[in-house]
Amino acid sequence: MQEFLDLIQKSLSEEAQAQRLYAAMILLAPTEEDKGKLLELFKDENDHSVILSDMLVKYTTGEQGKVAMNVGGVE
Repeated sequence: MQEFLDLIQKSLSEEAQAQRLYAAMILLAPTEEDKGKLLELFKDENDHSVILSDMLVKYTTGEQGKVAMNVGGVE
């Protein structure tokens, strides 16, 4: 179980890094079309983080995570 929890935490760190990169690219994107595509990718990364956060809560506390429920619209 600890190895699984370590991987969740590593994944959360990498999702956060990906979100930072997408945010920087959105700011620098040359066209609105590119910005829209990058924003969609950013939202996907955010959804991944929410799902992983809920899993981390579930497996460390034994209770259901509520991040996805509170954020809403997570796919």
